[in-house]
Amino acid sequence: MSLTVERKNGLILFMGERVEHAITSIQKYVPETVYIVTSDKFASKHKRRLNEWSKQYNFKQGGVKSINNLFDQSAVTSLLNEVISIRHEEHNLHESDLDWYIGITGGTMHMAAAGTYAGILLGSRVFYVIQPPSGSKPMPNRDVIEFPQLLGLGSVMHQPIEIISFLRAGSGLIKDLAEIMPEPVFWKFCEMDILFIDEDKWFVTEEGTTILKLVGNTAIANSLLEEKIKKFEGLLEAVKKDNPDSFIGWA
Repeated sequence: MSLTVERKNGLILFMGERVEHAITSIQKYVPETVYIVTSDKFASKHKRRLNEWSKQYNFKQGGVKSINNLFDQSAVTSLLNEVISIRHEEHNLHESDLDWYIGITGGTMHMAAAGTYAGILLGSRVFYVIQPPSGSKPMPNRDVIEFPQLLGLGSVMHQPIEIISFLRAGSGLIKDLAEIMPEPVFWKFCEMDILFIDEDKWFVTEEGTTILKLVGNTAIANSLLEEKIKKFEGLLEAVKKDNPDSFIGWA
């Protein structure tokens, strides 16, 4: 396996009234496009700001998504739906293939929860911008904190059951893994500290082992595995009936 070409980034920023963290995020990730998710109270202001920032930092305006039920119990669902609509729009209308980052710094706890949940479900990187030390200017490489474990969980959740089962062995030869896992996924898992390599072998990290156990032990994963086993057994029985002499001595 060889390193693949680096893809461009897309930003989804959860925002309240303050904007400092948005500037730091844009400087950090140099995005191809930026979307803002906010309340209807700040939507018009952020639309103007997004227009200014797109010219200053040379990215495509994605748009501003807003909700009017920010403090209701249904807020998390509404916010999550906005993130899903962004990804749907980019994939289906613009045919973009971006690495997505979700900033959960701005807004309410509802927004932070929704952004984190969206990152897990959609396999996006979740990050937070801390306040610079007193008197210091913001520094993107210092003040942006990512949560790779969340991305790892979301990424594993999106893998076929065959890959999850294969990785739960804990280690193996890279050439064998390459037969079932796409190369971009392999390097993504290495980047997220789910896998590491040593010469011609791959190994699952401690964090990776925990994530694989969590995902692999879900009812859905077990059901899929049972379904595939039954399908394989059915195919095997059909082959035995068609070729009985080839299976003499089999239990």
